[in-house]
Amino acid sequence: MSTIQSKPAPIAGLRLNNIALAVHDLDAMIAWYESVLGFVVSERGRFDTVSAEYAMIEAGGMRIELVSRAGETARPADRTAPPMHLNMLGWKALVLESDGLAAATAVLQQHGVEIVWADQPLSAHLRSTMIRDPEGNMINIFGAAK
Repeated sequence: MSTIQSKPAPIAGLRLNNIALAVHDLDAMIAWYESVLGFVVSERGRFDTVSAEYAMIEAGGMRIELVSRAGETARPADRTAPPMHLNMLGWKALVLESDGLAAATAVLQQHGVEIVWADQPLSAHLRSTMIRDPEGNMINIFGAAK
């Protein structure tokens, strides 16, 4: 007699709510995401269970939850340079898309943003500008190849 075990079905009905980013200086990071990337704060509050302050920021249908535990010792973001950053497991970058990558890159340069690479080809159809936010988190902006 053989016993065939079926796998349970995956969870149904999931959808993305937001991406959470732990930050050291909540106010400074809110200001940077607003002034450089055009996000706006839609909600601000506190998670008492984990003793953390948060701000929900939104732009273009995206939601990022910036969360900070003030007074705690923070471990800095991984600053391994590409392509070696792919050898470190875990989330790599916030990936955005622009209809005008060259113009977006120029604006980033005007803001004095730390640029990892600017308007570089990734494939025959895709170009990318990779930056870091003030706390070292990578943000990759894709655009169509010229």
